Amino acid sequence: MPRDGSITLSDVREPTLSIVCEPCSRRGRYSVAKLMEQHGDAKLTDLLQMLADCPKARSASIHDRCKAVYRQLLR
Repeated sequence: MPRDGSITLSDVREPTLSIVCEPCSRRGRYSVAKLMEQHGDAKLTDLLQMLADCPKARSASIHDRCKAVYRQLLR
């Protein structure tokens, strides 16, 4: 799969990947090793929508979209 400059699972140096969404209080922690087994070296941008599993992920309004982000990338 071409990287296109994207960060992929193999770039993550921590054993877990955490997501947060402040507006809906969504939180999740995932094992990077298990994610690699299930999804290969997926781009984090593509994986976020799957992990967040939010009905607002594809909202037509930019103001109503899911705001889930990777906690590690907030720093």
